[in-house]
Amino acid sequence: MAKKVKITPSVAEQALIRLMRVGDRLWRESDERFGQWGLTDNHYNVLRILNGASEPMRQVEIGRKMLSSRANVTKLIDSLEERKFVRRLACGDRRVNLIELTDEGVKFIEDTLPEVIGKANETMKPLSRDEQKTLFTLLGKLLGE
Repeated sequence: MAKKVKITPSVAEQALIRLMRVGDRLWRESDERFGQWGLTDNHYNVLRILNGASEPMRQVEIGRKMLSSRANVTKLIDSLEERKFVRRLACGDRRVNLIELTDEGVKFIEDTLPEVIGKANETMKPLSRDEQKTLFTLLGKLLGE
């Protein structure tokens, strides 16, 4: 049997491991929730980004605002366009794609938002409102915001 290394975990390491476990659980639940609508969390993220925009957005800007840097924005837009949730607009520069939310996309958000917000509230229920605010602030610090 190989000799084992004695590891004394630091509080920082334990916190990161716990944070990764929570993140993994949240991603799995998110996949399940959005999967019922034939979407991923990244699709929904695009819709929410466009919903918050005051005008059509360049595809590259959508990519910068995404929750996941691994997302292939072109494929996301393609599938949302197939579902008629977004549309590409002609632009003077052929290299630039402007994307806007359609009425169907707005309706989808309206129909699904109560469940999405409800799940967020349920997930955060073990924490008081003040604890939720503190968590939000602390996670922002970790993200350098």
